[in-house]
Amino acid sequence: MQTEAAAGAAAVPRAPGWETRRAIAVVGGTALAISTVAFFRIPLLPSIGHALSLRPGLLSLVTAVFGVGRLAADMPAGRIADRFAAPRALAGGAVLVAGGSLLLAAAGSLGEALAAAALLGVGSALANTTGMMFFSRAPAVRRGRSLAVFSAALLGGQSFGPALAGGLAGLAGWRGAEAAAGIAALLLALACAGTAGGDARADRDDEPLPAADAVAPAVRAVLYSLPFVVFFGLGAMPQTIVPLIGAHAYGLSAGKIGLALGLGGIARFAGVAAGGQVSDRIGRRPALLPGLAISAAGIALLGVDDGVWLWLVAIALMSFGSYGVTVGATMLADLSGAGGVGRRLGSFRFVGDLGLILGPLSTGFLYDRVGVVAAVSLVAALLGACCLAAGLVLPETKAHV
Repeated sequence: MQTEAAAGAAAVPRAPGWETRRAIAVVGGTALAISTVAFFRIPLLPSIGHALSLRPGLLSLVTAVFGVGRLAADMPAGRIADRFAAPRALAGGAVLVAGGSLLLAAAGSLGEALAAAALLGVGSALANTTGMMFFSRAPAVRRGRSLAVFSAALLGGQSFGPALAGGLAGLAGWRGAEAAAGIAALLLALACAGTAGGDARADRDDEPLPAADAVAPAVRAVLYSLPFVVFFGLGAMPQTIVPLIGAHAYGLSAGKIGLALGLGGIARFAGVAAGGQVSDRIGRRPALLPGLAISAAGIALLGVDDGVWLWLVAIALMSFGSYGVTVGATMLADLSGAGGVGRRLGSFRFVGDLGLILGPLSTGFLYDRVGVVAAVSLVAALLGACCLAAGLVLPETKAHV
């Protein structure tokens, strides 16, 4: 007899046409491309700060407001993902990202930069929630690997985007790099919209949510802490503190910082591939707990000022272990009922984006006022505590079907 969690997982319907290679390629490829251009700004932060005369504490607001935009859009994005065909929703996300990129390229003040970051966040939320919902509707026995494909696209774009942006900034400056991102996103929106008519899943009205899941409050609390803590770390470290350390401590250019974050992208691909395999073949917990521990260890290494090579090792480790949020989403899908998967994942990402806001704000302040060790210690301690809580509270949700 199946467990209750397994029965719930089996009830989650597959998206029509999920198995087709074309559908997977369109949604996965578009998620990768949108993530790439939305994160052009990361290695450009020191240059933006110099051009707009911003201290690190104020510069961290650019990342934080990006999180605010995502936070505001997460819940509506979940409803849109439930109602509309994935390519149609992704095209809308690409248009928003294009607008944010072009506005940032023309920014002449902090206010304009923050408005651009918010628009980028809204577009990112729509694209990310749509992609996560699509891949979560895979059969339960393949759900971990399916979401790993999505995570590889999402997180890989977040690292390869900065690498590409750094190279373009060396040729055309940071404004030229952001303008190129905007043009690319517009072309992507046109291409994606052209595929929407062939999507097997038609636009439809909202499905009613099923009855509340029979999940213990402690399990629910820890499960939703996963995206908060992982996004807190992503916003605080690779998106804010890591570029600042590279520029201020080691005197690296935007191009070199982008290449270092590109190394993180390779590590993320490796991490989500390994995490997805372990999640489906062994269990969700054996995948989740090592990922959180590895990420915490990598972040802790940033507090050791022992040269560029250790800085690169820290980036690789924290990036490899960041697949924990993907395993958390897999566990949420395991425990979910039949309808409204997009809305549930929208809530999951909403909690995560709270961390994306608070991470840059808190660590940017600590970095500015106290130093890198205090900023790094806060994030590493949060990840370690989350790992411990997950080990003590979360059950194994892998469906045995």
